[in-house]
Amino acid sequence: MTCLLSQVANAQAQLPREVVTANIERVSGFYQADKEALPYDEIVSLATEIVQYRHQYPKDVIAKAYVLLAEVAASKGDAARAFQFAIDGLTYKPLPAELQLNLEIKLAEGYFVKSKYHNVFHFVDQVWERATQEGLVKYQLLALGYRAMANALIGENQKAADDLHMVKELVEQNLQYAEHLQLLEVIAISYHYLGDYQTAMEIHERILKLRFALNRKNGIEGTYYNLASAYRELERLDDAYNAFWQVKQIAEQRVWPIKRAYAELGIGQVLLDQREYQSAYLALVEAEHSFKGQNLNKPYLSTLIALAKASFATDRQAFALQLLVLAEELAEIVEVAGDQVDLYLLLANRYQIEGDKDKALAMLNRYVELQHQFFKDAKARVIRAPSRLAVEDSNKALALDLAEAYDAHTEFSEQVRMQQHYIIVLTTLSLFLLVVLIIQWLTYRSRKQHDVYEQLERPTYLVPNPAQTKYIYHRAFKKARKYEYPLTIGYLTISNWQDLTFSFNKRVIAEVNKTLATLINEHMGEFDQSGQINDGEYIVLFPHQSQSQAKAKFEKLIDALKVRFFANLGEFSVNIRFSLDTPAVQDIDPYIFLSRLSDVS
Repeated sequence: MTCLLSQVANAQAQLPREVVTANIERVSGFYQADKEALPYDEIVSLATEIVQYRHQYPKDVIAKAYVLLAEVAASKGDAARAFQFAIDGLTYKPLPAELQLNLEIKLAEGYFVKSKYHNVFHFVDQVWERATQEGLVKYQLLALGYRAMANALIGENQKAADDLHMVKELVEQNLQYAEHLQLLEVIAISYHYLGDYQTAMEIHERILKLRFALNRKNGIEGTYYNLASAYRELERLDDAYNAFWQVKQIAEQRVWPIKRAYAELGIGQVLLDQREYQSAYLALVEAEHSFKGQNLNKPYLSTLIALAKASFATDRQAFALQLLVLAEELAEIVEVAGDQVDLYLLLANRYQIEGDKDKALAMLNRYVELQHQFFKDAKARVIRAPSRLAVEDSNKALALDLAEAYDAHTEFSEQVRMQQHYIIVLTTLSLFLLVVLIIQWLTYRSRKQHDVYEQLERPTYLVPNPAQTKYIYHRAFKKARKYEYPLTIGYLTISNWQDLTFSFNKRVIAEVNKTLATLINEHMGEFDQSGQINDGEYIVLFPHQSQSQAKAKFEKLIDALKVRFFANLGEFSVNIRFSLDTPAVQDIDPYIFLSRLSDVS
């Protein structure tokens, strides 16, 4: 009876034919459009209506609606929903070849994020075979790219290299795909997982330039994230931090909590590398809260590993052990990637703390096996972990020695002999690392004390002096040119400063300077910078902001200065001159540009 009523209700619920026709045209238009520029709310509303009245639409239209839902979910970083939408879309088979391949590629992407790399092979092989039969080169290339990524992550480096070689040959035969952003990103990530970080970085930088040149800013946060990951592996930690911070800013502006979690994970890992353990801990806690329960296994496992390291390094041992319990449970249901094998060193540390030597040894052996699987072609591997984790670092050094000699191990090795070897080496290395740790800490403390400009928190009534301002301005100018983002520069001066200093004593002038600095600081955004270039002359830098975006803030500052000065100096008339401009491509020299900017009437 209920089923019959439902059928009657569905039969009665009909959309006008002209609405159905219009919706079909809109779906087709969106399907052909740039996926990074799809309007989220409009897509969700349109697709919901089509699914609700699906009995009025052809199967391919419904499947396209699910593709669009998967695209907008992925644009917000919600890989789990995108994966489910792809599954729903495939229930309407048979479908046109291109449409089915699109959905199957999205399934492969979903399994990749879930760390189920062997499932990826099933779908990319299907896509490769069907795309080859149908002559759909785009999907041939994407299938090869994702297969290369999966092979690299499970340690099949030769197979990954072979796939990338096939990609190169296919692109040379079809040059129209040489600038295909999605393909370039997949290739770059494949090189990253293969350990060729320099090549990965160069491709990501090329993609970033292409995005600016083609004005394809939607999705740029993904490029920044991948570029940051390559920078980190190349130990360009400041560049990595800045790129991850760009991702965080964009995610916060767009209210994308999952992408913000990815950014926090990256920032936390960089801070770990820089031995800023407390800051790393705070960032990674944010990432863990956001990833938890999202069914994003790969980033969540990476977050648990990094957060456990930060917790050990900040004397939160109990919390670190809880995290490792979760990480071990997760590692049992997913495939651990090459950049996650440090988990087993942490687990060895955990079991050693708990007094379970057999399990500690088992974890070390597992680490050796994975080292051999993922890095068998590498003579050495740089290990990233806080040196304050003395036991973990000792375990790591020992395990690396075992990995290098992995092929020489025989089944006749006695476990007792190995345990004795572990104890001797661990003790020696622990003492050595303790000495190194003390030396590094003293060096770092000395450097930090002398690095006044970078570390000092100025009061609100102070701005950088001319020498510091010169450094800030030069660095910001060159960085904006290098990464091709807008930098708006504001210049202001008290044109009758000499009269002011003649009319008032030093105490009043000092108060004027403090007031001026306070007002400038109060009217700056979080990432804006300012400084004094001469007595009565100041500049304000607005990175990543066009002239029109910075104009409102700068004019508010000027208005506030005029009101405050007239109030404080009585009848003395203060003349404020100012200008605001953004360097063009031809503005190569920062000081010539500043000279022109300061030439205001």
